[in-house]
Amino acid sequence: MVEKNPKSAFWKSLVLTMILFLIGISLGMLFESIRTNYVKDKYEELEFQLLDSQLRTNFYQKLDNDFCDYAIQENLDFSDRIYQEGRKLEVYEKFNKLGDNLEKEKKKYALLKVEFWMNSRTLKEQCNAEYTNIIYFYRNEPLTDEEKQEQNVQSRILLDLKEKYGVDIMLIPIPLDFNIGVINVYTKSFDITNSPSILIDDSIKLEGIHSLEEIEKLI
Repeated sequence: MVEKNPKSAFWKSLVLTMILFLIGISLGMLFESIRTNYVKDKYEELEFQLLDSQLRTNFYQKLDNDFCDYAIQENLDFSDRIYQEGRKLEVYEKFNKLGDNLEKEKKKYALLKVEFWMNSRTLKEQCNAEYTNIIYFYRNEPLTDEEKQEQNVQSRILLDLKEKYGVDIMLIPIPLDFNIGVINVYTKSFDITNSPSILIDDSIKLEGIHSLEEIEKLI
């Protein structure tokens, strides 16, 4: 009968452990590299969309009325792209896919929504468009559970309103608590301090929860 050498078994176990450890580190570095490149690609994509939207805003301000129908449709398409970007962010947040970079991406996304708001205002004035701009102000991090519940209720009501009226309503959610300069200027201009709040066509301000029927009477 051959006796096992305890030292040999120990060294074999140690070598195997080290190999598995090194493989784990290598895989971790590989996954982190993939994630970093993915985040970089997402940033570049968002930066391109921001630049594109800014140029579009400048163009709309000098728009000839002959191009109104096309410009309005293009702005609607832009709205759809923003919406899809928001859905992606929800998934990334759920699975922590972007890590510490998520808040930066959210801020860029918020700027895209502000650009869409500006475009919608400009086209409504330049082209006498008949749609209604509804800006929904909320906090990304609600201050209280009550505020969170109110935001959930009001956002659901506004989504139902959007589904009912389609392209006749431009529904634009804007976060209050990202400390973004342009958003701060607009909220101060319209005296928006509470969440949830709604601004209809830059003239009617609503605070707290309002039913679909209440809002319908104002649009």
